[in-house]
Amino acid sequence: MSKTLRYRLFKAGAMPDALRDEIKQEQVLFLDEGIPVTVRRRGTAPGFSGSATGKFSGALAITDRRIVASISKTSMVDAAYEVKDATHAELAINEDGLHVTVDASVNPRCTGEIKMHFKAQFTKQQIDQFPARQMKFHFAPELVPKIFGVPG
Repeated sequence: MSKTLRYRLFKAGAMPDALRDEIKQEQVLFLDEGIPVTVRRRGTAPGFSGSATGKFSGALAITDRRIVASISKTSMVDAAYEVKDATHAELAINEDGLHVTVDASVNPRCTGEIKMHFKAQFTKQQIDQFPARQMKFHFAPELVPKIFGVPG
């Protein structure tokens, strides 16, 4: 898949250095940067009510221990496979990338839903090698207002 213009010009959407250093300790099954990310949000947050769609540049990595994804320099997904009690956020991997759905009420000041699509092209063979293709995970509540475009 081609890299976003923001990545080609400014490296926006590169994996944050701290996250890159963490996953070096793991077996990386997939890693790509500068991929297109579509974020759809609808609901309420302090200073926001309604819906909006945005296009961003991001990074995605799938390792033997977890799935991580970032937009610009912000880590949006850090989903370890062994977590069993997670609520409010789920992900699914299919041929066109990573799909993330977040219940905005994970932040008590917000309502609604956030959907993120990290676009990547996976073959069936690649998908079969991933330890999980669908799972729930913990989502950082402080990110919800940021995604809605308001200060946390």
